[in-house]
Amino acid sequence: MFDSTMVPLRFIVEELKWNVGWDENTKMITLNEVKERFVLMTMRFRKLSELSIEENVRIWNLGFEGYFIQMIMTIEAFMTRSVNEGLSLENSLAIYVDGEPAGFVMNGFRDVDGKKLAWNGGTGIAPAFRGQGIGRALMLRNLELYREHGVKLAILEALTQNESAIKLYQYVGYEITDRLMILQHMGTIDPQLLEESAVHPFSITKGLPRDVYPLDFYRGLSAWQTQWPSMKEGESLIIKQGSEPVGYALYKRTFDQEGKLVSITLYQCEALPGREDAEEIYKLALGELFAPLDYVCRRATANLRKSNQPLNDLLVKLSFTTNVEQVLMMRNMESELT
Repeated sequence: MFDSTMVPLRFIVEELKWNVGWDENTKMITLNEVKERFVLMTMRFRKLSELSIEENVRIWNLGFEGYFIQMIMTIEAFMTRSVNEGLSLENSLAIYVDGEPAGFVMNGFRDVDGKKLAWNGGTGIAPAFRGQGIGRALMLRNLELYREHGVKLAILEALTQNESAIKLYQYVGYEITDRLMILQHMGTIDPQLLEESAVHPFSITKGLPRDVYPLDFYRGLSAWQTQWPSMKEGESLIIKQGSEPVGYALYKRTFDQEGKLVSITLYQCEALPGREDAEEIYKLALGELFAPLDYVCRRATANLRKSNQPLNDLLVKLSFTTNVEQVLMMRNMESELT
């Protein structure tokens, strides 16, 4: 019997972090120890509510410096966004490294379908600290915060071209569940493109965003900004056949100081699942919410789900073009709650 154990060479060099080489002349393996350079950093997390509004804005702008799209904010814009999108400074984090602001994450919380939902409403790492594991440390601490609050589902959106961020979110457990389209259209819309193929049997009721919540097919787990509680100053329309709701839309119109219509943005538009006439329902909804069609203004969609292919196909026919595409990511946390 042998009194030794054979251990694969690959295991040894990986565990000891050695470089392995092969000398063709001598037929010998060479092993060289890798001298790693360790850098000690002192990390500290602080609630954004502990910081001045000026410091909050400074950290935000540092975190989004050099970003794919313009995200720089003023104090007024920062405060408006925090309020309108239901973000909690008390439950949002900044990370400091050796006393310097290195990054942040902003969070919002709400109950959806009986589940506590957390939204990552913005994550940024200052340029000097990128690629050093700061984002990973921040995300892991943020998930701890979610567990402390009893969060069952965490969601976020990320630009499709921001591959490093998407990989980070996947590393900490998020999964891509859909893609989100930000489309735009300038000018008028040809009404013939929205003509129904036959006389429709539908009626339309306009109201407030919360009016769509009782609908069985309302999509509560959509992107955060498209959920009805985020629709400040928004509007809704519900399409019925008789007394049965068969479609709905959430949208927002903005006006200038003189009351002139400036833009119309669509956030959600859905038909009752299984309807063979879904395209007719979408035509009716778009013709109504984007009216008057001969009026020149900016028309857009905000994080409209790409998986709704019939609706997206119709918008392309109307000459809407892609401005930005994002991924919707979710992380189920129910099994982690004690």
